[in-house]
Amino acid sequence: MPGIEIAVDKLIKMQEYIEQLKKIKPDSYSEYKNNLVTKYAIERIIQLIIDLAIDINNILLAYLKKPPAADYFNSFIQLAECHLLDQSFALKIAPSTGMRNRLVHEYEKINDEIIYNNLNNVIEMYSKYVIEINKFVQK
Repeated sequence: MPGIEIAVDKLIKMQEYIEQLKKIKPDSYSEYKNNLVTKYAIERIIQLIIDLAIDINNILLAYLKKPPAADYFNSFIQLAECHLLDQSFALKIAPSTGMRNRLVHEYEKINDEIIYNNLNNVIEMYSKYVIEINKFVQK
């Protein structure tokens, strides 16, 4: 399936980033906030994971001959409309695009507590995303 190979490569890279995030995740907020190298690495990995998902979403929409999503958030909703993601899961993961936008566009205004408190959610949601999208691309 042309295009699908690119999505598979991006899913593999996403899984690698998720594993890296698990390895460097600090045990406490204090440790996160005080270790700038770890903090910046986590922020960057989260951005990369979400960017990969957005790319994958758009690749799959194009493969399914659907119009491109109006925005990053809606790329997840459109995948649900195509039955690649469960609707409730799409509504849960889609807001992560807002975190990505804050990391990219308002770097100096990032709320460290929000990022730290969402680490487990990012790991869980994107691990599930990999599983769900793999079901489609492996057909």
